[in-house]
Amino acid sequence: MFPAIHGLEWKTCRIFDDIVFVDRLDNMENPFPRTMGNRSVHAMSLQLHLHDQMQSNSDLCDVVLVVDQVEIRAHWSVLVMCPYFQSLYDSGLKEKISGKIHLHIGKVPAVRSAISFLYTGVAEISYETVKDILEVADYFQIAELKSCCQNYLESVTMTVENCVQMCLLCSLYNLEFYNKVFEFLRGHLPDIMQQEDALTLTSESVMSLLTDVTLSYVEQKQFYEFIIKWVEFDLKNREVFFPDLFCSLDLKRIPRDVLEKEIENYPLVKKEESCQVHVLNVKMKYITGLIKEDDGVREAILVAGGCSQVMFESIFHVYPFRESLAVNSVLGYILAEDRWIELAPLPYQMRQAIMTFCPKKNCLYIYDNGHLTFSSKVYIYKFDLKESKWSSFLFELPENHISGNLHTILACAGKLYAIVSCHVIQKCGQIVQQWSTFLMEVKEDVSKCDIKQYLFQRNENTNVMACTMQDRKICILANKVGVNPKRRGKSIKFFVYDTVTNRKYDHTKGAFWDTLMIPVGDEVVVTRMGKFSCMKYSFTTRKWRHIKEQFLPFPTHPFESTEYSTISDGNNFYVFGGKGFKSLESSSATMCYNFIEKEWKTLQELPQPLRQSATCLVQLPSKLSKCHIKCPHCIFSPSRSRATYDIHDHERDDDDDDDEFDDYSGYTYEDDYASAGLWSDDIPDDLDDEDDDYWLY
Repeated sequence: MFPAIHGLEWKTCRIFDDIVFVDRLDNMENPFPRTMGNRSVHAMSLQLHLHDQMQSNSDLCDVVLVVDQVEIRAHWSVLVMCPYFQSLYDSGLKEKISGKIHLHIGKVPAVRSAISFLYTGVAEISYETVKDILEVADYFQIAELKSCCQNYLESVTMTVENCVQMCLLCSLYNLEFYNKVFEFLRGHLPDIMQQEDALTLTSESVMSLLTDVTLSYVEQKQFYEFIIKWVEFDLKNREVFFPDLFCSLDLKRIPRDVLEKEIENYPLVKKEESCQVHVLNVKMKYITGLIKEDDGVREAILVAGGCSQVMFESIFHVYPFRESLAVNSVLGYILAEDRWIELAPLPYQMRQAIMTFCPKKNCLYIYDNGHLTFSSKVYIYKFDLKESKWSSFLFELPENHISGNLHTILACAGKLYAIVSCHVIQKCGQIVQQWSTFLMEVKEDVSKCDIKQYLFQRNENTNVMACTMQDRKICILANKVGVNPKRRGKSIKFFVYDTVTNRKYDHTKGAFWDTLMIPVGDEVVVTRMGKFSCMKYSFTTRKWRHIKEQFLPFPTHPFESTEYSTISDGNNFYVFGGKGFKSLESSSATMCYNFIEKEWKTLQELPQPLRQSATCLVQLPSKLSKCHIKCPHCIFSPSRSRATYDIHDHERDDDDDDDEFDDYSGYTYEDDYASAGLWSDDIPDDLDDEDDDYWLY
């Protein structure tokens, strides 16, 4: 019940849409007035009535718009809905007094559509008329009509034929849709530069495309050819822009024969001194050897798998909870260009990957070591860089060898090798409890692997490192080898396996264990970052020697990072990512230490924070290395779509190996990082040679 008003009481108040019914008590002598009608219907009727007057040029209209000698009658009360006409009316100029406004903007149909929009709130827009309507809507400051034009453009399918005009429209009238259209243009630039519409781009737009580092997928020769067409399209007015545009080209990325035979002799290049100097500088670098002919490959370091970091709020909202998630990305750092690219992702996330590269086969091999052990077989994944193809093959232990632990895989002399520890079954069927470590050759066909050399017996604390030298020799360094894991002291082994002669050489005497084994020239250096001594093994003298110098200093002081990935190309030592000691946050830092200059420098950061990633040196085909990590072309054609995946399911092939091929994307990895100096001292202990006798052979 409503409160009484002047002694009367309301009974009900019912509202249906815009029709209002009000009832009084039945015993009242004079019924209370009711509000009747439909506001929406009446407003629509009034709107159409006024619009009909405008279209019929009725005398009831009080203002006349003149466009190209065509008169359009309208109502001031409607026109002042937009700021342009409101300002004319408020200014008190002759337009208000005379009731006639002369417009010098837009075409008659577009102006008529804009005025009709003020009456009805709707407009008929097509691809042929959207440009004219936008021009008028922007001039009249009709924001709702501009929004309608943008909505229409968003509904149009973008193609290489229409995106330039759409981009120019969005830029000219400051539409939010511009970013999406411009991204499409950048992602399809080689095809768009072949269109006639591309020649209507402004000089500022052309320059922005030339200097955009993310457009590395576009060949510089294509840019040069487009500049020529763009300038010649309006030579009289555009010739002045040619020197700046030409000098923005990276001529080092253009074939030398094209530079000398075609570009150097182009009339506009010969005419401008700055262009001649630009060409001459590059030619001199070719002559002096500072740059070499493009051989179609790029030296790069791949960083694959590992963990990134995601932060969650804790339930108490006091301490954040950090969870590390495995990734399947394969990132490539192009050494000569200090930039990152992305290759086709791994078949699945790999938290603890082991990776190697075979130059002769031009193939990348990677293995997920997250489970540590396998029964007798495991899948190794292979990426063919030439065909951009992922495949997998089965790595199976020889007969009577089970419970394998794959320490590392290495490519050497065109073959793939693995260092594996496993149990051996005797002829009587009894399983030997001690682990034995072997160097094996991995077969990519269905055959089982071959044992090349027995290395040593190991225990749960044994550590193994390996590297290759001169693509012929495999160096293997192991620490705490032997059967007894609790014995005092350490037992170190160092072997050199010659892949040509198939012989193993034991150079354990004087060997030393530390966290890093780095091949430099004809030496192998064993040390760790920040240590003021190192051990070097020379392949010339075949001896170890102790050096009292800091071979590899810390990048920063103090250096608070763990679980970083490292690799050396013989001249430089690279560090990627890592995790902070205290903050536990993953890092995206990339640093390089030059052994000759003896100084650190900071490189382009990782595209994402990573730790525990696998690294290897590769020679990438130029077709795989041309895309920038933020390449707009890869948005529309991602690296995964440009590769093929012919792999076995990493899930189990038979029921007995269920835990062997699980996906680790949700697995929580507990940090078991050991400090750099846990197993190392400056002077190695005496070696325990009692394990050299392998009683099974």
